[in-house]
Amino acid sequence: MRPNRTAARTAAALIAALGLTTVAACGSSTSGSNGTATTSAAAALKSVTATGAVDLKTAPKVTLGATPISSKVVEHKVLTPGTGKAATKADTVRLRAQIYNGTTGKLIDDGYAAGRSEEGYRLGRTDIVAGFTDGLVGATKGGRIAFTIPPDKGFGSAGNEQLGVKGTDTIVVVADIADVHTPLTQVDGTQAAAPAGLPKVEFKNGPTKEPTVTVPKSAAPTTTQQATLIQGTGATVQKGQTISAQYHGVLWKDGSVFDSSWQRGAAADFPIGVGGVIPGWDKTLVGKKVGSRVLLVIPPTDGYGKAGSPPKISGTDTLVFVVDILDAY
Repeated sequence: MRPNRTAARTAAALIAALGLTTVAACGSSTSGSNGTATTSAAAALKSVTATGAVDLKTAPKVTLGATPISSKVVEHKVLTPGTGKAATKADTVRLRAQIYNGTTGKLIDDGYAAGRSEEGYRLGRTDIVAGFTDGLVGATKGGRIAFTIPPDKGFGSAGNEQLGVKGTDTIVVVADIADVHTPLTQVDGTQAAAPAGLPKVEFKNGPTKEPTVTVPKSAAPTTTQQATLIQGTGATVQKGQTISAQYHGVLWKDGSVFDSSWQRGAAADFPIGVGGVIPGWDKTLVGKKVGSRVLLVIPPTDGYGKAGSPPKISGTDTLVFVVDILDAY
């Protein structure tokens, strides 16, 4: 019942299908307790090099050295130092990356390919393979890093036949870091009242808990309605970005909850403006500011259509969403 239309992954999906472990500071010679090797302990990456400026425009020339490359933990190597704060699991990282099969040395995904742009990843997401997000911990803006993804932090024993990755293959990632920033954890500000005729929204238990939504006892609107209850001051959401949001959805007909990221206890991430979510989200959230709280009333035509989304949403149900926009990347 979430607002995404499909769970299908995009061409950049390899990254979203991978997972990594934390990166320790350069110079340490120990392994992290979570199974991540530090720079000086990254034996698997000792021959990996990359030349060229970290300009996020030109692909580096990567040399893996002798293959196969194999590791049992996430190993990390700084190829070009960056500046500023080191990324943690609380941060979002934007990057361009090249991803290799460490066994064969084959390039299996190229973030510098024609038509590709910088890609952003909130490292706290649990729907991204752990090795990838773990491997980005410690990254700094303007830097270039290499890290490994062992099978149990990547595709597991099944591998990925489509990508030519066997269940015993280690993945090697070389990533150029465009940005590291910390998203909001909650929306703050004085909330405006909803316009007349729209549902009433109350956060009786504070901004980190789900709201109470009271639906009017009147006919539902036949067109999508929106109201900004708190005006954010962050960046403007752009078409094609991914937004990180807390949201709460109820049915107009009876006020029953059909989905709520607040109730699940974690923000959710969705591509926006590109058909990855229901039309009512695409039409309203592009152009909003990060830090905004938005009330949406979405009829079936801009929701799940005549088919609905069983078992909770029928083809005639109007949806009510409260959305807190925490990040856009």
